[in-house]
Amino acid sequence: MEEVSQLKSKTIILLMSFILLFPLAPIVSEAQSDQETERILVTYGEAKSPSRHSKYSTKVEVIEVPEQEVNETIDRLKSNREVKHVEKDQPVYLMDVDLPDDALLSYQKTWMDQIHLLNGWELVGNQKSSSKVAVIDSGVDLTHQDLKANLIDGVNLVNDNQSVQDLDGHGTKVAGLIGAVTNNQIGIASPARGVSIMPIKVTENGTGNLSTVVEGIRYAIDHDADVINLSLGNYNNSFALRTVIEEAAAKDILMVGAAGNDNDSAVVFPAAYPEVIAVASVQTGSKEKASFSNYGSLVDLAAPGTDIYSTSLEGDYAYDKGTSMSAPIVASSGVLLKTYAPYLTNKQTVKLLKETADPLAGSYQLGSGLLNVEAAITSVTEYNRIYGETSIETAIEISQNSWNALDQQTVQIDGKNINGKFVVLARSDAFPDSLAASPLASKLGSPILLSKKSVLSKSVLDELNRLSANHVLIIGGENALPEAIVDQLKSEGIATTRIAGDNRYETATEIAKIVANEKTTEAFIVSGENFPDALSISSFASRFESPVLFTKSDSLPDATKAYLNELGLKKTYVIGGETVIGKSVLSEIPSLDSERIGGEDRFDTNFKVLLRFGIEEESDGIYFATGLKFPDALTGGAAASRSGQSIIIVHPDRENEALNKSILYLNNQGVSNYRILGGPAAISETKAWHIDQLLDD
Repeated sequence: MEEVSQLKSKTIILLMSFILLFPLAPIVSEAQSDQETERILVTYGEAKSPSRHSKYSTKVEVIEVPEQEVNETIDRLKSNREVKHVEKDQPVYLMDVDLPDDALLSYQKTWMDQIHLLNGWELVGNQKSSSKVAVIDSGVDLTHQDLKANLIDGVNLVNDNQSVQDLDGHGTKVAGLIGAVTNNQIGIASPARGVSIMPIKVTENGTGNLSTVVEGIRYAIDHDADVINLSLGNYNNSFALRTVIEEAAAKDILMVGAAGNDNDSAVVFPAAYPEVIAVASVQTGSKEKASFSNYGSLVDLAAPGTDIYSTSLEGDYAYDKGTSMSAPIVASSGVLLKTYAPYLTNKQTVKLLKETADPLAGSYQLGSGLLNVEAAITSVTEYNRIYGETSIETAIEISQNSWNALDQQTVQIDGKNINGKFVVLARSDAFPDSLAASPLASKLGSPILLSKKSVLSKSVLDELNRLSANHVLIIGGENALPEAIVDQLKSEGIATTRIAGDNRYETATEIAKIVANEKTTEAFIVSGENFPDALSISSFASRFESPVLFTKSDSLPDATKAYLNELGLKKTYVIGGETVIGKSVLSEIPSLDSERIGGEDRFDTNFKVLLRFGIEEESDGIYFATGLKFPDALTGGAAASRSGQSIIIVHPDRENEALNKSILYLNNQGVSNYRILGGPAAISETKAWHIDQLLDD
């Protein structure tokens, strides 16, 4: 019987081991087989052994889960240290990135190359726009073969009993640049490659009235235009015009206007209003101001404006020049940008168009510079973001953004004074030893760099070289970072000191002994079994030069308790709710005063920490990092403490009330500058731009 019992025990242990080793792939039961399911793509850091999902060893696995379990499964997978990235399945489309086949494209090639439009098309692919662009002008040629397919209902405000047929040709040229049918083997192409054109006729024989322009903008608002092009104007301010412009802006309508053609330092209205992008002209094929173009402080952007080939009357095509031609190029490019990233507000669209423009030298003020479509589209991902291809590379980017050089420091470790230019090195894919390192890095004014267990990458060695680092503090024992890495550093002439205990709790106390000094009166207690709360407190612990110590959920480890007794603290902060750190732990803490700061989840705890300790007076910025993995917030914590900033952890792509509350607090404190830590896999573009919008509001 004893042998049978032992056999049963071994079988149970074997089954439990199997479950622990393979927890990631959800099992869909027969009862669930008739439910709607979704596929999830899981990318691992290392190749996985063959499994029931794949007969080959692979880093990528496709799993299928019930629709209602998708979000929960993704969160669980993202928190797993073996998983590099998780994403939902998504549709793909055949991509034709060849040049459009429009017969007269060669007549446009010079200005298209000048604004990097062709590369922009490659980035956008074959996505099509559903935008409606109001062309407030002289009307449009209703029968033009390159326009008629894209025309929607408009209005003639000059003669209300007549059509919007263009008699002058100006509006037809503008409309062609905004929305000529593209890739139709005839005529020309437009940057947006085809939009819905809403012709609003307000002029005839070259002139019109302010009243019709005001009515035209009102018509565009009432008929749900997404964009308004205004290649017209005068030098007189108008209260009525300003009011309808403000009404259009309140409806999030993108407005683009011509700056004027008088070689003057003034800008015509409505382009002169801040809600309208005022577009000046450069000589096509050069970076010189076009001889006719207005310029000055009210110009926002420049675009090619000479020898511009477009649609003309009677189905024909013709060259023209003027800021009237430059403005629709910008308007259509703005539509293309919004096609690529439809979640952008128009205010954000304008910001990207302006901030990515190519600077223009010279004596004339031409706003931010020359429109660069490729750079604007690329910046949808890169704007205010610090990231590399991996967490190791992101740590390097953070270091390069925050440190030009290292200062010589002295630190006491195990009773010995060590001098050097220090860098802290932690494990990239295992959090336990690493999370207490931020206060140490802050004390030394040092960045935190990351490494895999096996070997230091060349890029990390290059960064140590750039910083002229001569001493690396290695966090954790040999199970975290082996002696092979020590040998690698020694071969580069870099000294090392290992800071480690027998477990994560002892390692944290060893770091705390270096951070603490005779003035230390406070400490932070966080879970040693998970990482989010340690990330939330890291920059604040650094600010107060207070140690971060680890606890178990149900008991205070001996190493932590002994060190707290040794410190004799006046105050301890326990970070996390009762499900993270139980009530029994608080009763074990030897402190005169213990305060719990915890929320409903990791994100709410992060908000409550921010609210409790606030923003440093000198700080004007904030960092955002994913709350589902630790490396970006860990290495960002060192940079944040250096600049008096804090870390807000967010869900990579979903809404949560804690973020809204955190940003409301930041708005009230006047904080609007921010950086996103990590690439789109860490925080999605949609989430990043939502943060941008909330901070801007």
